[in-house]
Amino acid sequence: MRVRCPHCEYAFRVRAEDAGRRGRCPNPDCREPMRIPVQQNEASKKKVSPNSKNPTPKSETREPKPFQRKKTKARKARHRRSSSQTLWKWSIAGGVLVMGLIASIFWPGGNGDEPFPLATNTLEAAPPIPEVTFDDDLLPFLKTYCSDCHAEGAAEGDFAFDRYHTVDELKQDRDIWKKVLNLVKVGAMPPSDAEQPTQADREKISDWLDHQLFFVDCTGSFNPGRVTIRRLNKTEYNNTVRDLLGVDFQPADDFPSDDVGYGFDNIGDVLSVPPLLIEKYLTAAEAIAMDAIRIHDRNYKVTQWTGEDLKQEGAVRDGPSNSKVMISRGTVFYEYRFPREGRYTFRFEAAQDKAGDENAKVIVRIGDQEIETVDVPDHKKRQEFTVTTKVSQGEQKVSLSFPNDFYDEKAEKFRDRNLYVYTLEIEGPLGLTDEDRQAQELIRITPKDGVSVAHAAAANLREFLPQAFRRPVTEAEVSRFAELANMATEHGETFEDAMRVVLQAVLVSPHFLFRVETGMQRVGDQELLDDYALASRLSYFLWSSLPDAELFDLAKQGTLHQPDILKAQTLRMLKDPKSEALVANFSGQWLGLRKLTTNEVAPDPKIFPEFTEEIRKDLWRETETFFGAIVRNDRSIFDLLNGQYTFLNERLARFYGIEGVTGEEFRQVDLSGENRAGVMTHGSVLTLTSYPNRTSPVKRGQWVLENLLGDAPPEPPPVVPALEETQAANPNLSFREQLELHRADPGCASCHKLMDDIGFGLQNFDAIGRWRTEDSGHPVDASGTLPTGESFVGPNELISILAKRRDMFGRCLTEKLMTYAIGRGVEYYDKCATDVILGELEKDDRFSTLVWGIVNSVPFQRRSTVTDSESQTQNPTPMQK
Repeated sequence: MRVRCPHCEYAFRVRAEDAGRRGRCPNPDCREPMRIPVQQNEASKKKVSPNSKNPTPKSETREPKPFQRKKTKARKARHRRSSSQTLWKWSIAGGVLVMGLIASIFWPGGNGDEPFPLATNTLEAAPPIPEVTFDDDLLPFLKTYCSDCHAEGAAEGDFAFDRYHTVDELKQDRDIWKKVLNLVKVGAMPPSDAEQPTQADREKISDWLDHQLFFVDCTGSFNPGRVTIRRLNKTEYNNTVRDLLGVDFQPADDFPSDDVGYGFDNIGDVLSVPPLLIEKYLTAAEAIAMDAIRIHDRNYKVTQWTGEDLKQEGAVRDGPSNSKVMISRGTVFYEYRFPREGRYTFRFEAAQDKAGDENAKVIVRIGDQEIETVDVPDHKKRQEFTVTTKVSQGEQKVSLSFPNDFYDEKAEKFRDRNLYVYTLEIEGPLGLTDEDRQAQELIRITPKDGVSVAHAAAANLREFLPQAFRRPVTEAEVSRFAELANMATEHGETFEDAMRVVLQAVLVSPHFLFRVETGMQRVGDQELLDDYALASRLSYFLWSSLPDAELFDLAKQGTLHQPDILKAQTLRMLKDPKSEALVANFSGQWLGLRKLTTNEVAPDPKIFPEFTEEIRKDLWRETETFFGAIVRNDRSIFDLLNGQYTFLNERLARFYGIEGVTGEEFRQVDLSGENRAGVMTHGSVLTLTSYPNRTSPVKRGQWVLENLLGDAPPEPPPVVPALEETQAANPNLSFREQLELHRADPGCASCHKLMDDIGFGLQNFDAIGRWRTEDSGHPVDASGTLPTGESFVGPNELISILAKRRDMFGRCLTEKLMTYAIGRGVEYYDKCATDVILGELEKDDRFSTLVWGIVNSVPFQRRSTVTDSESQTQNPTPMQK
């Protein structure tokens, strides 16, 4: 059938069976997402579907990069050959990539042979719909309470209700009416100075709107939604290459930033493939292939740094001979990515300025774990020390700390004990078995004894390709890649170099770059993920990487989908160190921590000189460690809201004014009796939600509504003057009085009432998260009253009130994590799944309950095969029935 792109009018042909599928325009100058239309009559083509299930999210501002880690000097780039041999390799790899990307635009789904048990997620029948109609109830309500601002030519907030005449028209703008519903429901509209409806009328209209806009019959099969085919984002690419090949650098760091949709950078609808990224894929594939295939030096590697390469914390300065000298308690460290789990040897050269009755001591730590304490004997004698231990895979902090400083000003000599660190060296992994070495090699069989190049390459690829593509491969696929090795040797390449060419081609294949979910079993209007696709969804959800051997073996056996096995794997993966990817990537985007690591958050150094780069990192680490403890220790999700503990080191505790914490390492600190609880009072969040020179109750209140309560306020009117104008005109007023005056406009006050009072409850914290009782000479007023009439003074009382909104916070976190897990925005028809999860959380509110609820849900394990218009007729509201 012939199709025309709605964005650029480019015409092209597709197969009729692709009708209803999502893809991108094949015009290289367009590449906009689109849906292949279903053939229908001209009249119906003009009709807009009132129930757009999964609209493409607006591409948001790209997320800033996390801290940039310094590359090791020991690793030198290999020289590339600028010869015809290199050019022909690039042409092969580039051809595989470009042709594969074109083919993947409308990727056909496969079919499984046998259906397997479904995640049910069914609920009891929904309550009856209120006896309300559009003409007799809703319209009179709107005319009575809303017409002054939203009808007859008035459209404040770009909303006028008199443009809507039927329920179907409301559904065409479901997001707009969702905001109307929320404002009416909480009492924010009509404005406080306008005539108000009775609580009974408010509830009746709210319940009716909720039913009409969001009702889904959860007693039977319901829409699981559709996910646009997703490429690997930068984090997933780095992790996948690391776990597949053991490459210990981050090739995707040079890729363009990933676009963000619904707050996350793994959303299929916005993960485009710009031309620059294709070029970067080719460059990265070449570098990875050179690093991954090293026949003679793959057993272990040695990496060394001098003192000047090491990072520092505490009383540390540059010393002689490129050393670091700790003149008081301090730490030097390096953040090293261990390519795989194993035994590693750590060597460092150190010396001491002897003083007192004991030697200088060095505490060797990997991450937060203390490995060994070493004595440094003799005076100013440079010596080598060795520690060997087992280390898990992934990036970890290797640190050397000086804990026992000493100074005696009365001593004639040896009065000041100091520690010098000259070098740090890491060797490993050590002691690999032959089986381990073989498993890590891409080249296990070479052409000899009558074995041809193609046969040797194919033998190597039969085990490697399924891992790279996260699914079984056909013999034809193996043969195509093996033939590349044959072509390379015919051009004069060694077999090792030929396999590098093959590896480059694999790394630019869409089957590697995209999370292609094939082998589906169709059941009615839905497709069930097969075990390989399920394994891939699970591993990229929890690890941001490909399935490991255990997960892949279960998929191969066809048993992963069985609920008891799937749950056991989910819990195993949460306990694995690789779940740090979930901690860093989800919390970094949900809570906004990534922004804290960039200059986007820049408190004025003249006003806040105490906000150093060390404090910036400590604030970020506090919140990430706090969330990580909830994940790793399987604590209650509601600790995020009101947990009476946090994680601090001595520097951050001193910054907060909390006593009794010593040392550089972060540890759990009890907050009983403090004015802090949960993430709302973390300095990271308080700094993120402030301006460079002052706090912002508006930003803080908005952050709480959006990220903890799931109730984002509407956009502000465009004509409201800046707060600075109000401040300049009223310099003698307190900040709160200035803000009250600024929001005096009734059209602003109702929405600000939701945000500002929450923000006022956090006003005892300054713009970098420290406690205060005065602001610019005025006593801090941290009181507020919510639209429900609940009053509070200070953060503890505010948190106590919000902690009662367990259902709102639970739904908000569930929807955020589900969005991250399935790679699309949560829609109204997902309510069936989220309601089941919330029901389970009422019984057991641990983090694993939430994760398992998502993994066991219909949206995670299935996808829809119907178009938006078909979905509307298959999931009618009671009114349509």
